[in-house]
Amino acid sequence: MRENKRGAKRAFSAEDILGFAWNVSFFLLMLAVICFGNIQSGTNYYYYGVFFLFIGVTVAETLLDQNWYRHIYLPLQTIWYGLFLLLALLSSLWASSFDTTMLPLSRMVQIFALTFCLCQHIRNNNRLDDYLQILLAASLFLAVYLLARTPLSQWFSGFLGRGTGYNSNDIGLSMAISVIVSFYLAFVRGNRKYFALTVLSVFVVVLTSSRKAIFMSGMGVIMLVVFNFRARKYVLRVFTILAVTALVILLIFQVPQLYQVIGVRLETMVEYFMSDHDADYSISLRSFYVGIARSILHEHPFLGIGINNFSYYVRAFGSTLSYCHNNYWEIAADLGVVGLFVYYWFYLYLFIKLARQTLNGHKSALLFITLLVQFLVFEYGIVNYYKVQSHLVIAAAYCAAMINDRRASSREETS
Repeated sequence: MRENKRGAKRAFSAEDILGFAWNVSFFLLMLAVICFGNIQSGTNYYYYGVFFLFIGVTVAETLLDQNWYRHIYLPLQTIWYGLFLLLALLSSLWASSFDTTMLPLSRMVQIFALTFCLCQHIRNNNRLDDYLQILLAASLFLAVYLLARTPLSQWFSGFLGRGTGYNSNDIGLSMAISVIVSFYLAFVRGNRKYFALTVLSVFVVVLTSSRKAIFMSGMGVIMLVVFNFRARKYVLRVFTILAVTALVILLIFQVPQLYQVIGVRLETMVEYFMSDHDADYSISLRSFYVGIARSILHEHPFLGIGINNFSYYVRAFGSTLSYCHNNYWEIAADLGVVGLFVYYWFYLYLFIKLARQTLNGHKSALLFITLLVQFLVFEYGIVNYYKVQSHLVIAAAYCAAMINDRRASSREETS
């Protein structure tokens, strides 16, 4: 039962029930994406089940609307990713290895379907808030699950999650998003209970030993403070967050356990860029792969060698099977300058729209431009074009921008 504005109780409607079902199905989907995704492809029956559950609930929710044929629409986000998916599929015609091009396409089709459904559902701020709450609930589950499954004696051994079969960088990305969203709700929206989740998320990020995740978390928090121009005591808040950031850095280098987990990796990174290119094998290897991608782009500048064929190219020339570890150069090598344009024009479109809305005081725009900037920066170190969680965030950013546009238009009409 729910209470209406006058306090009278009314029965739950079919719309309420389907709304609840959508939230549950999305939570289960998020767990499948960020927590239970380490099962070999083709055997992750939990993921397949919640995938179709989420699609089915979204379709039912849409069709229940008496005017569904007026409300259903083709989002620009769907058009964008659909064009990129089509280009990836067509690249099999000129690819060196047809079989290799097929490997990421299944996941890309899933992203296309999931983000379309997300855009159909998130049409107002209440549903956008529900999305954020569910994202954080799944992140909290992931943090507790990993800490519980990892013996306490191994918490500070580095690369949390590796022992449970998860990629520590993917865990770091998930928890960095949790840091930014929880801090936004606590600091910008004033719901201070979320500071506890921010602290827990930062702790897990550090334990993953992911440099990208720690920088993404720090930059995201600083952006939320610096670009929240309308906050009371703005200057004091900026200096406070800078002081807290400095304290965290100090702790990383002064507390032996933290230094062992992430401090050493930060130190070798600085040494690599300052003087010794042999100081950090991970960065050196990534630079090697970028060099190969540059050579491929020089030889195939317009359409590349076919989606996912960077890994085939590297293997064919005697190196180990690997992707480029860089979204820009992976796409450049696989799909050329055409692929770079098809993929990144939407990022630019979203950035401009969210930047304008942030200047106009839209809080949700501040959150999502912060997340988008982190993707733009750190996609130099990760391949993101087929990561489900990242594209769910991008789709939510588009939804937030459209909601803000509609609110601005309605205010102009009533003024």
